[in-house]
Amino acid sequence: MFEWANKPGGRWMMSQRVGRHLDMFVTAAGGLTSGVLALGTALLLKAAVDTEGAGPTAATLSDAFSLFFGAAIGLAAGSASAAFAARTGPRILTGLTAGFLGYALILAPTLIATAPSDVSLPESISTAALAAALATPFILLGATVGASIRGYRKTDPYRHAP
Repeated sequence: MFEWANKPGGRWMMSQRVGRHLDMFVTAAGGLTSGVLALGTALLLKAAVDTEGAGPTAATLSDAFSLFFGAAIGLAAGSASAAFAARTGPRILTGLTAGFLGYALILAPTLIATAPSDVSLPESISTAALAAALATPFILLGATVGASIRGYRKTDPYRHAP
Protein backbone atom coordinates (compact mmCIF):
# COMPACT_ATOMS: atom_id res chain seq x y z
CA MET A 1 0.00 0.00 0.00
CA PHE A 2 1.29 3.41 -0.92
CA GLU A 3 0.21 6.92 0.01
CA TRP A 4 1.35 10.40 -0.85
CA ALA A 5 3.49 12.04 1.80
CA ASN A 6 4.92 15.55 2.17
CA LYS A 7 8.69 15.17 2.33
CA PRO A 8 11.10 17.80 3.70
CA GLY A 9 11.62 20.58 1.20
CA GLY A 10 7.97 20.72 0.19
CA ARG A 11 8.09 17.78 -2.24
CA TRP A 12 5.21 15.35 -2.39
CA MET A 13 6.44 11.82 -2.93
CA MET A 14 4.95 8.38 -2.76
CA SER A 15 6.00 6.52 0.37
CA GLN A 16 5.20 3.07 1.65
CA ARG A 17 2.85 2.94 4.63
CA VAL A 18 4.48 1.73 7.80
CA GLY A 19 2.80 -1.08 9.70
CA ARG A 20 0.37 -2.47 7.13
CA HIS A 21 1.95 -5.89 6.74
CA LEU A 22 1.37 -8.74 9.16
CA ASP A 23 4.19 -9.77 11.42
CA MET A 24 4.72 -13.22 9.90
CA PHE A 25 6.95 -14.57 12.65
CA VAL A 26 4.47 -13.63 15.38
CA THR A 27 1.59 -14.97 13.28
CA ALA A 28 3.27 -18.34 12.74
CA ALA A 29 4.47 -18.66 16.32
CA GLY A 30 1.08 -17.51 17.61
CA GLY A 31 -0.68 -20.04 15.39
CA LEU A 32 1.35 -22.92 16.74
CA THR A 33 1.02 -21.58 20.28
CA SER A 34 -2.74 -21.20 20.04
CA GLY A 35 -3.14 -24.70 18.60
CA VAL A 36 -0.99 -26.29 21.28
CA LEU A 37 -2.70 -24.27 24.03
CA ALA A 38 -6.11 -25.24 22.68
CA LEU A 39 -5.30 -28.94 22.52
CA GLY A 40 -3.64 -28.95 25.93
CA THR A 41 -6.43 -26.98 27.61
CA ALA A 42 -9.08 -29.21 26.04
CA LEU A 43 -7.41 -32.38 27.26
CA LEU A 44 -6.74 -30.90 30.69
CA LEU A 45 -10.34 -29.76 31.13
CA LYS A 46 -11.67 -33.12 29.92
CA ALA A 47 -9.51 -34.94 32.47
CA ALA A 48 -10.58 -32.58 35.25
CA VAL A 49 -14.33 -33.12 34.76
CA ASP A 50 -15.69 -36.12 36.66
CA THR A 51 -18.42 -38.12 34.88
CA GLU A 52 -18.46 -41.18 37.16
CA GLY A 53 -22.04 -40.85 38.41
CA ALA A 54 -23.56 -39.73 35.11
CA GLY A 55 -25.26 -41.90 32.54
CA PRO A 56 -23.71 -42.62 29.16
CA THR A 57 -25.44 -39.76 27.32
CA ALA A 58 -24.71 -37.21 30.03
CA ALA A 59 -21.09 -38.37 30.25
CA THR A 60 -20.63 -38.07 26.48
CA LEU A 61 -22.16 -34.60 26.41
CA SER A 62 -20.04 -33.52 29.38
CA ASP A 63 -16.87 -34.77 27.71
CA ALA A 64 -17.76 -33.03 24.44
CA PHE A 65 -18.52 -29.75 26.19
CA SER A 66 -15.31 -29.95 28.21
CA LEU A 67 -13.24 -30.61 25.09
CA PHE A 68 -14.87 -27.81 23.12
CA PHE A 69 -14.74 -25.27 25.94
CA GLY A 70 -11.10 -26.10 26.68
CA ALA A 71 -10.19 -25.73 23.01
CA ALA A 72 -12.04 -22.43 22.81
CA ILE A 73 -10.22 -21.07 25.88
CA GLY A 74 -6.87 -22.16 24.41
CA LEU A 75 -7.62 -20.57 21.03
CA ALA A 76 -8.69 -17.34 22.73
CA ALA A 77 -5.51 -17.24 24.82
CA GLY A 78 -3.31 -18.01 21.82
CA SER A 79 -4.89 -15.38 19.60
CA ALA A 80 -4.71 -12.84 22.44
CA SER A 81 -1.01 -13.52 22.92
CA ALA A 82 -0.36 -13.20 19.18
CA ALA A 83 -2.28 -9.92 19.00
CA PHE A 84 -0.40 -8.66 22.05
CA ALA A 85 3.00 -9.62 20.61
CA ALA A 86 2.44 -8.19 17.11
CA ARG A 87 5.10 -5.65 16.26
CA THR A 88 3.81 -4.47 12.89
CA GLY A 89 0.49 -4.47 11.11
CA PRO A 90 -3.02 -4.63 12.49
CA ARG A 91 -2.92 -6.47 15.81
CA ILE A 92 -6.46 -7.85 15.65
CA LEU A 93 -5.83 -9.31 12.20
CA THR A 94 -2.61 -10.90 13.45
CA GLY A 95 -4.47 -12.48 16.38
CA LEU A 96 -7.31 -13.72 14.15
CA THR A 97 -4.90 -15.22 11.65
CA ALA A 98 -2.92 -16.92 14.39
CA GLY A 99 -6.07 -18.37 15.97
CA PHE A 100 -7.39 -19.74 12.69
CA LEU A 101 -3.95 -21.05 11.80
CA GLY A 102 -3.74 -22.87 15.14
CA TYR A 103 -7.15 -24.41 14.55
CA ALA A 104 -6.34 -25.44 10.98
CA LEU A 105 -2.88 -26.87 11.73
CA ILE A 106 -3.45 -28.61 15.05
CA LEU A 107 -7.06 -28.90 16.18
CA ALA A 108 -8.81 -29.79 12.91
CA PRO A 109 -6.38 -32.61 12.01
CA THR A 110 -6.62 -33.95 15.58
CA LEU A 111 -10.41 -33.83 15.44
CA ILE A 112 -10.46 -35.65 12.10
CA ALA A 113 -7.83 -38.23 13.07
CA THR A 114 -9.45 -39.14 16.39
CA ALA A 115 -12.95 -39.60 15.01
CA PRO A 116 -14.64 -42.90 15.91
CA SER A 117 -14.35 -45.73 13.40
CA ASP A 118 -18.05 -45.59 12.51
CA VAL A 119 -17.76 -41.94 11.38
CA SER A 120 -16.78 -41.41 7.74
CA LEU A 121 -14.15 -38.93 6.58
CA PRO A 122 -16.68 -36.45 5.09
CA GLU A 123 -18.61 -36.47 8.37
CA SER A 124 -15.39 -35.80 10.29
CA ILE A 125 -14.54 -32.89 8.00
CA SER A 126 -18.02 -31.39 8.38
CA THR A 127 -17.72 -31.75 12.16
CA ALA A 128 -14.38 -29.94 12.06
CA ALA A 129 -15.96 -27.16 9.95
CA LEU A 130 -18.83 -26.82 12.43
CA ALA A 131 -16.39 -26.68 15.34
CA ALA A 132 -14.44 -23.95 13.50
CA ALA A 133 -17.61 -21.91 13.13
CA LEU A 134 -18.39 -22.34 16.82
CA ALA A 135 -14.83 -21.43 17.89
CA THR A 136 -14.66 -18.27 15.75
CA PRO A 137 -16.22 -15.95 18.39
CA PHE A 138 -13.64 -17.11 20.95
CA ILE A 139 -10.79 -16.41 18.52
CA LEU A 140 -12.23 -12.96 17.79
CA LEU A 141 -12.63 -12.24 21.50
CA GLY A 142 -9.05 -13.26 22.23
CA ALA A 143 -7.63 -11.17 19.38
CA THR A 144 -9.64 -8.15 20.46
CA VAL A 145 -8.59 -8.44 24.10
CA GLY A 146 -4.91 -8.92 23.22
CA ALA A 147 -4.89 -5.99 20.82
CA SER A 148 -6.71 -3.68 23.21
CA ILE A 149 -4.41 -4.50 26.12
CA ARG A 150 -1.37 -3.81 23.96
CA GLY A 151 -2.97 -0.66 22.61
CA TYR A 152 -3.28 0.88 26.06
CA ARG A 153 0.41 0.58 26.86
CA LYS A 154 2.18 3.93 27.04
CA THR A 155 5.57 2.71 25.83
CA ASP A 156 5.81 0.51 22.78
CA PRO A 157 9.38 0.23 21.52
CA TYR A 158 8.55 -2.03 18.56
CA ARG A 159 5.84 -0.03 16.79
CA HIS A 160 6.57 2.83 14.42
CA ALA A 161 4.41 5.90 14.10
CA PRO A 162 2.24 5.81 10.95
